[in-house]
Parts: sequence; C-alpha cells; structure tokens
Amino acid sequence: MLNFKEELKKYQPLMELDDIQSALQPSQMQDLLDILQHIAKENKPQDPSASQAEEA
Repeated sequence: MLNFKEELKKYQPLMELDDIQSALQPSQMQDLLDILQHIAKENKPQDPSASQAEEA
C-alpha cells in the first residue's frame, strides 16, 4: 500500500518553462524542438486524399 506522506516527501516539482530554457543550451533547445516536431508529424492524422495522391 502506498504511504502518501512518504511519497509527498519525495515529490519534486517540474521545472518551469523559463527555467528549462535557461538550463538548456541553444543547440539542445533546437534538438528538443526537432524531436517534438517529428513526434507531432508521426501522430498527425493523415488526409485520405493525400495518401491516394501518393499511391497514384
């Protein structure tokens, strides 16, 4: 069984966006953005008419 008081003691809040931006180097930020864009493209539902055009 979970001990919520113990778990709350272990809790560490996530960094705020401003903190993340200052902690990352500019090249790391660009790498992160590239990864997020790649993931967004993979998860984007495809237009059925576009896939038919590719098959032709």
